[in-house]
Amino acid sequence: MTIPDAEALIPFESYPKDEKALQQRAWIGGNCRLGYGKDYVKITGNRKCAYCGADLFDCYERWLTMVLDHVVPISVCKKLNIISNGFCRSLANAVLACAACNGFCNRYSAVDERRPETFQEFIALRDRIFIKRRRGILDARKKEEDCYNKQKALIHP
Repeated sequence: MTIPDAEALIPFESYPKDEKALQQRAWIGGNCRLGYGKDYVKITGNRKCAYCGADLFDCYERWLTMVLDHVVPISVCKKLNIISNGFCRSLANAVLACAACNGFCNRYSAVDERRPETFQEFIALRDRIFIKRRRGILDARKKEEDCYNKQKALIHP
């Protein structure tokens, strides 16, 4: 699997360009794989984990791990007092992720971020946080892979 560059904003390239479409609510309820995640895929065409690049539709086991992730976590939205403006649960703040990548950066907290006043400022915040989170997730995946390889060597010399 090719790991994406941490600086790339690949998942957002295929999003609708219309600001109103980007502001539509991404989480409507139900099951990610059968409901809002399926709708996200139809709208964006994204099928891969935004962080590691795994195709979440290439086999049943990967499909089972599919989640829709808030790039700017709800906790950060609350901290910045932007939870009520709708940006946090919008399509613009959603990326497809595998459960492993989602778990590697589940405790992200933005420091030194100021409250975005406009949707465009929120998009800029999203992009900064996405790059930081992807970098952290890719580092965590590498450490986990190194640990796995060491354990595997001990069990299967």
